[in-house]
Amino acid sequence: MIQHVPQGLLVNRNNHAGAAGLGPPGSLPANAAVGLAATRPACAGLLQLGDVWSARRAPLLAIAATVAAILILGPGRVEGAEPKRVLLIHSFGSAAPPFTVESTAFETELAEKMGARVDLDEVSLDMARYADPDTQEAIVNYLQKRQSKWQPDLVVPIGAPAAIFVAKNRDRLFPETPIVYASADRRLLPTDALEKNAAYIGQVYDIPGMLEDMLQLAPATQNIVVIVGATPLEHLWQEVFQKAAEPLTKQINFTYYSDLSFDQMLQRVAKLPPNSYIFVLLLLRDSSGVTHNGDEALQRLHQVANAPINAIFNHQLGLGIVGGRLYRADRVGKAAAGIAIRILGGEPASSFPPTMIDRMPPRYDSRELKRWNISENLLPPGSTILFREPTVWGRYQSWIIAGISIFILQALLITGLLANLVKRHRVERALKQAEVEARQHLEQISLLGRVSLLGEMAASLAHELGQPLAAITTNANAGMRFIEKDMADPVMLQEILADVVSDAHRAHDIIQNVRNTIKKGDSTRRRIDLNDLVTKVAHVVRPDAVGYSCELETLLADDLPSIEGDPVQIQQVLVNLVSNAFDSMRLTPPSRRRVEIRTKGNGNNDVELSVRDHGTGISHEAQRRLFDRFFTTKEKGLGMGLAIVRSIVEAHGGKIEAENADDGGARFCLTLPVAKAES
Repeated sequence: MIQHVPQGLLVNRNNHAGAAGLGPPGSLPANAAVGLAATRPACAGLLQLGDVWSARRAPLLAIAATVAAILILGPGRVEGAEPKRVLLIHSFGSAAPPFTVESTAFETELAEKMGARVDLDEVSLDMARYADPDTQEAIVNYLQKRQSKWQPDLVVPIGAPAAIFVAKNRDRLFPETPIVYASADRRLLPTDALEKNAAYIGQVYDIPGMLEDMLQLAPATQNIVVIVGATPLEHLWQEVFQKAAEPLTKQINFTYYSDLSFDQMLQRVAKLPPNSYIFVLLLLRDSSGVTHNGDEALQRLHQVANAPINAIFNHQLGLGIVGGRLYRADRVGKAAAGIAIRILGGEPASSFPPTMIDRMPPRYDSRELKRWNISENLLPPGSTILFREPTVWGRYQSWIIAGISIFILQALLITGLLANLVKRHRVERALKQAEVEARQHLEQISLLGRVSLLGEMAASLAHELGQPLAAITTNANAGMRFIEKDMADPVMLQEILADVVSDAHRAHDIIQNVRNTIKKGDSTRRRIDLNDLVTKVAHVVRPDAVGYSCELETLLADDLPSIEGDPVQIQQVLVNLVSNAFDSMRLTPPSRRRVEIRTKGNGNNDVELSVRDHGTGISHEAQRRLFDRFFTTKEKGLGMGLAIVRSIVEAHGGKIEAENADDGGARFCLTLPVAKAES
């Protein structure tokens, strides 16, 4: 009947001739048969596909193919062209799965490759059940009535009965319609059948070659059981098989199950003698009148059989057969569709030479070889073995690769970490060594700086020592004169001696400071009152200030926190900065020569100490290199003073900066952290 499909695509489904007034299949005689055996000559062991089976494809698969055609063609193309009408005539119903594969392949290929709408209709002669002439005549009448409304552009009979039916009734049904005969023995067709606008495609089955494949794998075979049905067509196949196997009857016993029900077949194949083989030839209907699906029957046989099984078609590999040089039904379907497309495109059907599809190279089921202990060494060269049980690598390949990758990645990471650790240890050792060397160099530089400063401090120290020594001498002489003149008053002598002792202590402190200045070794840090240290340094350098005609002013902050450091080094820093301030004002008028030493807290756990002069200031070029070693603006300077100053300040956790003052001169400001107890 005709079904309307979206976007204008028509697919007709007619599995029987019921529309022609025929009753259901059960209303027809079960023993009706066409006299095909009488007209079918023996073919010396070569059997053609159309002589055995043909099957209509499953409706769902055909619908899927139709939908695919809609998607491929697109709405625009579907709506704009008249559908090409194709009539498929099947020899059998759905009881022969190999031809279901063939017809499905035909329709799928047709829908995918043809750039136009397709209108498919199909009729089944159902020769497995009804082969009498009256039934076929009823189908002729049905087709004649429906062609008044639906005339096909192409007719494709599948299988020998359908081919004979079309050839016999062509003048009545399809006098001008091109025909593609598929899977039929050419010798069954009239001699001029292919000259009447017709093409042919099929397969020739080499039965002796199939037996040869079986015996190559099992050379000790003594019994071959042939699974075959009871219809006239299956009897014909049995006769053809018997004639092909006749040369082997002296060494092998052939048994045919055409007279058994399927249940009896199952019981027999479960108890076969040793060295037996089973060959599934054709099973449409058993002797009890039950129709069977060939593939389902094969699977049930495989479940109980105690001997290996072989068959004809490649699609049965995996259903229980051992394998060999098998035939692919879908190749016939695809090839027939290719020819059909060209005919529907306008090429004459008679222009295509007859096409025969060869069988495939040998293919085997690994599970069956293992089940029946068949060595792979017995397989012909170039064989393909399917369904191998996957190895550990095959089953877990992705997991193994992932595990190995993770292991390698971890190994690389560990190696990298170890390399970095070794490198880090080397760097740490080198850094420690560099720190030791740097500390030693700093001590040496500090020593050199203190020695260099000693020369600059010598004049001040001589003058400073001269003052207490002169006072000691004066007081001592005064006391001696008082004694000589008998004017000695004990109280006066005590005051004179106290002054001598005080001046002697002053001289001792000055000498001790000089010794500490030039002494080599680790510095001793302690809390320092910065204001007190500034006062002492100002007292030391005051004679130099007089020598430079400079005024020295100290501006000390109240409640200034203590710092922690080496007082000798901090004195060295301050003396160096004050001495540089004196030297920078040589060209300044005496009335403007003034040096200011200032202390203050900045509220950030730091204290500031600044030295400001009123000299010529710092040039732009000198400011960039002011604290570099061996850079000096003095004619006889070494260029180490400010470098040593910065190193001492930074060693105490502070920093030093230099800038030009707004009203002339320069200002050096150093920042030092307060002692921890007061931070």
